[in-house]
Amino acid sequence: MLPCHSGSRVFRGARLSLVLLLVGSSLALAGDRKRRRSAPTPTPGATEGLGLKNIPLTVGHEAKGLILPNYDIKGNLIGRFEAASAARVDENHVRFTNLKMTTFDDREQPDFKVDMSDAVLDLETRVIDSRARTNVKRADFEIAGDSMSFNTMTKLGTLKGNVHMTIFNQKEIAGSNAKP
Repeated sequence: MLPCHSGSRVFRGARLSLVLLLVGSSLALAGDRKRRRSAPTPTPGATEGLGLKNIPLTVGHEAKGLILPNYDIKGNLIGRFEAASAARVDENHVRFTNLKMTTFDDREQPDFKVDMSDAVLDLETRVIDSRARTNVKRADFEIAGDSMSFNTMTKLGTLKGNVHMTIFNQKEIAGSNAKP
């Protein structure tokens, strides 16, 4: 008589293979998560959600005491916005009141401090415009003007109307030929 094979060995082997496959894949995914957490540098495609591009405000709503970081495409901190209040005007514009903006250099050290009482940020171009008196301070100078337009990515800006500048380290800038 022939022995009866019900196929239980085959099913047991298939179940065991399936369990081993699931355990192995979950361990591989857990290893990927650990690696992602240890290297927080975003990829260029992932930086669209960073910084000033996606401010978490809906149109018509206002936030008090808002602090926003601004990152470049490589994930480096290039600016920080601290506003008494911020309101989304439309999909591409945010209005800030009592804005204190700090820009950072390549080593992520504070560079400029810009104070604006009322400003509007264009989220597409990342240019902030203020029609109110604006002060810009750095370690070696201070400058103020009646209106300002400032590109938060390139750190280039223009001041207009009643511009006043004070230079603190005149001897250092002009060299030994500076007048007292």
